Amino acid sequence: MSEMKSLNDTLEEQLRCMLVDKNNECNGLKARVKILEQQVAEEQEQKYRAYIKFVDLQKEFKKVL
Repeated sequence: MSEMKSLNDTLEEQLRCMLVDKNNECNGLKARVKILEQQVAEEQEQKYRAYIKFVDLQKEFKKVL
């Protein structure tokens, strides 16, 4: 019986270690997703501002002609 208890403890410990590793991996991926979402939002904002600038320059160009 004691051998069985030792075996269970070892398997439980292995599973606990795997769970901790996967939790850490999950947290790392969540952090990467957050960074990527911020980068995409920033890029979209820059594209929007560039488009607004383009439209303003077109209007100004038409006034000159």
